[in-house]
Amino acid sequence: MLICPFHWLTGLDCPFCGAQRMVLALLHGQVAEAFWLNPGLFLGVPLAGAWWLWRRAFSSQAAVVMLCIALAWGIVRNLLPIH
Repeated sequence: MLICPFHWLTGLDCPFCGAQRMVLALLHGQVAEAFWLNPGLFLGVPLAGAWWLWRRAFSSQAAVVMLCIALAWGIVRNLLPIH
């Protein structure tokens, strides 16, 4: 597994911490475990994919919205016991 540089430097989880373990859990059919490894990413990636299929492109506004959601998720996951 690769080490998250943000977690290594700060001790905090970034919005993407747990993504590798989440993908491995999904590949092994462990959907519930994958969800709890990174709920924000687990729900966010399919929603972003659906948004792209609906709009067929990402605008700069969509990129800003996704960045704000990722930042908010990064803050929330470090304040609440979601691991």
